[in-house]
Amino acid sequence: MTADFNPEAEMWHGTDRFKRDQDRRQRLLDAALELYGTAGYSATPVQAVCRLAKVSTRSFYQLYADHHELLTRLYLDLNEEVLAAIDARPIDPGQDLLTATRTLVAQVLGPMLTDDRKARVMEVETVGVSVVLEQQRRLTIRRLAAALDDAFEDFAAAGLISSAPGGLTSLVLIGGITEALVQRVQSEPSEREPVADFIEQITAVIVRFTGGVSQP
Repeated sequence: MTADFNPEAEMWHGTDRFKRDQDRRQRLLDAALELYGTAGYSATPVQAVCRLAKVSTRSFYQLYADHHELLTRLYLDLNEEVLAAIDARPIDPGQDLLTATRTLVAQVLGPMLTDDRKARVMEVETVGVSVVLEQQRRLTIRRLAAALDDAFEDFAAAGLISSAPGGLTSLVLIGGITEALVQRVQSEPSEREPVADFIEQITAVIVRFTGGVSQP
């Protein structure tokens, strides 16, 4: 027998429980991005995240099983942002290979190049945290490689390259780009090349991998 719906049970101090919990989750994710992306995950206790998010530790454990689950959720959300950027890869029929590739690289890496916290969380702070998260990282790398394969297929369909490279090309590229981002985020800001130059270097590498040349 189904229990009768009690609207008061879905409210908390006049606030819809679902909306309240969603708001708390988002504040915790925002706080985690700030702290994990600056001080680091291992140096950040749950209490520090809760203080910044203005969420009680009791509420935290009602929303997340532990600190690790919050990191995993943040990591997955950030990767969805990157995957969405790859999927939204419009190709202007008038573009040449170099321009189309540069546009793709700028879209995909833009969030991490304009916000060091995102790059640090995605490429540094999640490494070696747990077996489960490491498996998720591997899965994400394969998803990113598959999305890049699709982008190359689009390039081929648009006549920008003779054929999509296929094989391990995208996987190798994702690995190389990941290491380049790690090196960048672990360098002092004063030692980093301008964002435009970083994008140009990645672009040139991808163009060569696809059988093109680095100049239009």
